[in-house]
Amino acid sequence: MERHQELKRLGFFGILKESFKLIFSQKKLFTQISVALLIPISIILEVKILTAILFSFNMFKNRDEPEDFTVFIIPQYSTLNISYIASFKWVAFWLLSEITYLILLLVLSILSTVTIAYTTASIYKSKDTTFKKAAAAVPKLWKPVLITFLLVFAVTFAYDYILGPVLGLILRLLFFKKFVVLKIVIGVILTVLYIVVFVYITLIWHVGTVVSALENDIYGAKAIIKGRNLLKGKMKASVAVFVVLLTLSAGIDTAFVLVVVYETIRIWAVRIGVGILLVLLKLLMVLLGLVAQTVIYFVCKSYHDETFENLDDADDQKVPIDVQYEKLPV
Repeated sequence: MERHQELKRLGFFGILKESFKLIFSQKKLFTQISVALLIPISIILEVKILTAILFSFNMFKNRDEPEDFTVFIIPQYSTLNISYIASFKWVAFWLLSEITYLILLLVLSILSTVTIAYTTASIYKSKDTTFKKAAAAVPKLWKPVLITFLLVFAVTFAYDYILGPVLGLILRLLFFKKFVVLKIVIGVILTVLYIVVFVYITLIWHVGTVVSALENDIYGAKAIIKGRNLLKGKMKASVAVFVVLLTLSAGIDTAFVLVVVYETIRIWAVRIGVGILLVLLKLLMVLLGLVAQTVIYFVCKSYHDETFENLDDADDQKVPIDVQYEKLPV
């Protein structure tokens, strides 16, 4: 019960501290998970940036700089004109790469989410677990998580590719001759609102996937609703955690583009070394994000005085449990 009260009181800094404590309390286990699942995710995320720029160079004619490569990363903000396209063969290659990227990212994200949620829950239960046991839980837990992933992906896709272009059009219409300051202010407000809603959707998505992994017969819309309800009372701290992690991740991506793509560092050996370092930092962000989303789930459960139930054993079906709150080793 003492541990329950500790989790209940955790705020922004407490959640981050707890996430690091979990990782360092099981360094070997989280290292195995990172090597098996998170390193591939980190590499895929950075390769996505490289391929976006590669395709921009090969698809657009009469362009020395990849001005429109953002169409491959954030299409809603692109100024792409179809008349710029020089090779539809490269368009086909790009579509194929996008499909491959999404499938690989989806599979690895589900595997890593389930594995880390199971591992974190086992640690809180003071139950001995190994990478083999965590991996064995995946076949029983991946389907509910997949359903939740696909639902939120559809919502996110609609938000990005329907509301996003509308916002992009509004911003372009605003930036004409008169009332420049007012239009800039309106543009900033609209952009901030767009980002706030995006962060909100992302946060509920992540907590919802943990709900799907750890609770019986709750997935899809039910998991999203449950995740949203759990976040009540801890929304500010949870949003702050996700904003910090997303900002750091975006900073790593920006540094990767500047160093690896635009060659701000001319020495090849140094550039490769910095590139590898940035991929490792990306790995840390992915790991910390996955652990933090599970910690947020447990913090929210404690806040609402809910028992931590329906953890799936690797050898058994989902059974109700009461978590024993014990101090984690530091």
